[in-house]
Amino acid sequence: MTKVSRQSAIDKALEILFCVADQSRDVGVSEITEILGSDKATVFRALKALEKYGLIEQNEETKKYRLGLRTVNLAGQKLRGMSVASRAQPFLNRLAQETQETVQLSVRSGDNVLYLSVFETPQPMRVASEVGTLAPLHCTAAGKLFLAFDETDLHDFVARAPLERRTDKTITDINALEKDIELVRSRGWSMDDEELLAHLRVVAAPIRDFAGKITAAIAVGGPTPRVSPEKMEEMVKAVMETAHQISGHL
Repeated sequence: MTKVSRQSAIDKALEILFCVADQSRDVGVSEITEILGSDKATVFRALKALEKYGLIEQNEETKKYRLGLRTVNLAGQKLRGMSVASRAQPFLNRLAQETQETVQLSVRSGDNVLYLSVFETPQPMRVASEVGTLAPLHCTAAGKLFLAFDETDLHDFVARAPLERRTDKTITDINALEKDIELVRSRGWSMDDEELLAHLRVVAAPIRDFAGKITAAIAVGGPTPRVSPEKMEEMVKAVMETAHQISGHL
C-alpha cells in the first residue's frame, strides 16, 4: 500500500468513525454507505479496523454499529489530564521553587509519557523539556510509575515497545526492569538515574484519584553534579508530599 493510499484509508476510517458518532442510534453498513456516498466494501473494511481497536462495536443482535468503549476511555484520559493539569499548577510551582529544579507533570499516553506541564529551574545549568512531548516509559521516572501502578503486564509491554537504549545506564533487560519496577512498588516513588539522558537524575511520585488509581505523575530532576544523594533525599520527600497534596484535591 502506498503512502497516499494509506492516508486515504485513515481518512476514510475517521470519516466513518465520526459518522457513527453523529448518529443517535446504531447504524448499519448500508446506512453509513448512503450517508457518506461510499461503497459497502470500503465501509465494511474500515468498520472492522475500528472495531479491532475498540473504537467501534457491533450490536450482536442487529449487526449494526455504534461507538466502542475505547472512545470513552480516550475521552476520560483527556478530561483527567485537563483536570489534573489545572488543579496541580500552584503545587507544581511551589515544588519548583522549593527544590530549585525542573518539575514536570505527566500522564500516560499509550506506551509513552506525555508532559502536560513543565516548570523549568531558574538555574543556568538545566535540561530542557517541553509540554506536549513524549518520552519512553522504561527509562523515565514517571514512566516507571505507570509501569508499576497502572496494571501493566511487563512482558506484553516489552513485546510492543522494545527497551531502547538511551544511555549506558538505560535498563534494557526485562528481568532487571522487573526488579526495578518491584522496587518502585515497594517504596512508592521512582528514579531515573541517567537512564534517559546522561547527567540527568530525576525522582517521581504518583498522583492518584479518589479510587486510588494512578492518573498522573510528578517528577523533579536536575543535572547530576547538582543532584547529590543528599539533595535527592530532599527531592523525594518534597515530590511525595506534593503528589499527596494534589491527589487530595482530585
